[in-house]
Amino acid sequence: MRIFRTYARVYATDLDAVLAALSTVTDEPITSRFTMPNGLELAAVGQVLVVAGDEQTLEPYTETAATLIVDDLDECQVRLHRTGAQIVRGPQNVPTGRNLTAKLPGGVQLEYVEWDEAQWERAGGRPA
Repeated sequence: MRIFRTYARVYATDLDAVLAALSTVTDEPITSRFTMPNGLELAAVGQVLVVAGDEQTLEPYTETAATLIVDDLDECQVRLHRTGAQIVRGPQNVPTGRNLTAKLPGGVQLEYVEWDEAQWERAGGRPA
C-alpha cells in the first residue's frame, strides 16, 4: 500500500474566510472544494484540508488529525485490523472516492482515502 499524499486537517465554521486567509498566507491555490452529503464543506489548499461546518456537524470529526491518500483502501483496512486499530467510520463512498476513519492503538485518529479517477484528474493526475 502506498501513501500518495498527507493532508493536515483544520476545522472551521467559516470556510470562505479560512480559505481566503490560508491561500494568501501560503501562496497556494484552492485545489479541491466540495460538500459532503452531511453538510460538511471541504477544501484543500496545499497540504491542508479545511473541514467546515457548524459546531454540531463538525463534532464527530474533530478527533481526526490528518487525511492520508492511499492507493488501496481495502489493503489499508487489512493492515489497520492487523495493528488492532478501531474502525470509526467506513469504508464508505465519498465525493472523491472511498474513505474510512480509524483510531490507531495509542489514540491517534486518521482518515484514509482512496481517490477515484475523477479526483486524480482534478488533482493533476495519479503519481507513477
